[in-house]
Order: sequence, then C-alpha cells, then structure tokens
Amino acid sequence: MQTFTPTGPERVAASRQLFSETFRKHLARLETDQQSLHIPNARELYMTHPGMAYHFKPELFIQCGGQTEFCCPEEEFVLREGEICIMPRGVPHAEVAEHAERSFENVVVCYYNETVAIHVAHRSMEGRPEVADIHFFTTEYYHDLVEYLNRASHLHNRNRKVTRTAIKGLMLAEISILLTLVEEETPQRFTESERIFRCQWLIRNNLADPSLSVGGLAKELRCSNGHLSAQFHATVGERIVEYINRLRLRNAIEALRTTNLSVKEIAAASGYRDPNYFARVFRQATQRSPIQYRDDLKRVACAIDGQPKVVYAEGAEYHFGLQPEVQARAHVHG
Repeated sequence: MQTFTPTGPERVAASRQLFSETFRKHLARLETDQQSLHIPNARELYMTHPGMAYHFKPELFIQCGGQTEFCCPEEEFVLREGEICIMPRGVPHAEVAEHAERSFENVVVCYYNETVAIHVAHRSMEGRPEVADIHFFTTEYYHDLVEYLNRASHLHNRNRKVTRTAIKGLMLAEISILLTLVEEETPQRFTESERIFRCQWLIRNNLADPSLSVGGLAKELRCSNGHLSAQFHATVGERIVEYINRLRLRNAIEALRTTNLSVKEIAAASGYRDPNYFARVFRQATQRSPIQYRDDLKRVACAIDGQPKVVYAEGAEYHFGLQPEVQARAHVHG
C-alpha cells in the first residue's frame, strides 16, 4: 500500500506555495520553448507487470529536485530536475526516487473520480516517492485537464515536428488551469478529521489493490479496526467497505465508457480478483451486466451520431455527405 506522511498546517501552506511556484516556473519555460517533456510510448496498455502500476487517467510529474527513475515495460528513463513527464493512461510504470545535486522532491498531479489531486513527494527510506502532502480540488475543467494530457500523449507518438506546437499549447492550457486551482481555489480536505482524510486518500490511491481492507487501513493509520470503522462511518456517512465498492464501481464504469478493455481486465484493474463477483456487484448497482452497460452506451452514441448535425431556424437539416445542391434544396424547401 502506498503510504501517506501526515503533515501540519505549516507544511500544507508550504506545499501550496511550492505548487504555485512550480507551475509558474514551468509555464515560463513552456512559453520560451525551454521545457523538457518526457512522454513514454503508450503501448502494452492496461497490462499487469510485477512491481508496476497503471491508472485509468494520465498523470503529470514535475521534478523539483533530485531525479525519478521510471521503468515501463518497453523503456526506462530518468526525469531530472526541471523536467516534466506525462505518464499516459494505462501505461504500467514503477518509480525510484534518487537524490542528486538537491534532495528528491517532485509535484505530481493525478485525476480520479472527478477530483484533481496534487501532491508533493519526498524520498522514503526504501528509495520510493512518498507523499508528504496532498490537496484535492474539484473544477468544471476536470475533463478538459484529463483530455489535454490524453491528446498530448497521442500526438507525441506522431510526427513530432508537426505536433510540437500543438503539444506546447495543450501543456500551456493544462498548467495554466492548475495554477489557477492552487492560487484561487480552496482545496478540499474532505473531512475535519486528519485520520479520516488520510484514510480516504489511502483508499483512493490503492483502489486497484485487491488486498485493500479495513484491517490494512487501520494498521497503516495506527488504530484498531473497530475505532477506524466507527469514526469513518460517523464522519463520512457510509461504511468503509461501501465507500471502497462505490469508488471501484465508478472506476469500472469509467473504464467501460472510455476503454476497450475486457470485463475481466476492468475487474482486475478495479480491484476485484473474481470477474464473476465483479459482474454480480455491478448488476446489483446498475441493474445491468457490464456487457449490457457498454452495449447501451454504444447504442446511445449511435443514436446521437445519426441525428442532424445542424438544424436551421427554418427547420431545415444539414447532413454531412449531401451534395451542395441537395443541401441547398433542403434549405429552401425545409
């Protein structure tokens, strides 16, 4: 389980300042074409590899000090101080934190469950990045932020001379919105209880781990199972198991909507060892099987695609593919 280091108000304020300074610095580098950007090849997506993890949404890494050694199935690279990495969705990866001229420190932006999570990480005793403080934000630009990174990753694998300007524009938009979030919005701490806040973060960051349990969370948070369960229910309003299942189902629905993964693969990526159990839980929650849910999404998409692309005030419809004279007659006689 990925751990979380508790912090006090002073550290929270320091992290917020670090986010602001980091985003401003890299905006300036992007504007002057001085930014180094790493984007691993998006191959072997959503595949299980020992010691590696992948996510349904892209991640953004900004190296502030030291360096991060990334290991992906088909490549390895080092992210050095001042460099940025987009980790595409579905790409398995492992990270090793190393000190260099300065101590290891990076800022990481993650996206899940309609929430933007920005954290600062330091090097643990085991040589792994360890989250020191994390801030959660909700924004109407959530889906745009995700899509900017998706598009940049996709363009990176094409003709880079042609797409360089497009990627620059996408990254300027991405970091500009993130800067606005950290400077103008109040981050959500979700609850007043630091322990429950940390518990929620641990759950959200370890959903794909099938061994995630109340016992493991209680051990990480140094309290008894009963005490954590009671405090969580009193604060959040639902039991820990219910909370975990709700978030896992939300991830599964997102995967059914946005990927071509099989139901078995989605079950495993969402933290379910048994795909049959996942299908039962999914049906109980949605009254449909995962396959039926995906088929319904496709039918809705086809129905929307078959609708007129433009409807004029006079009521005439414009359909792509019609000859100009046919369009003209439709407009005149509509």
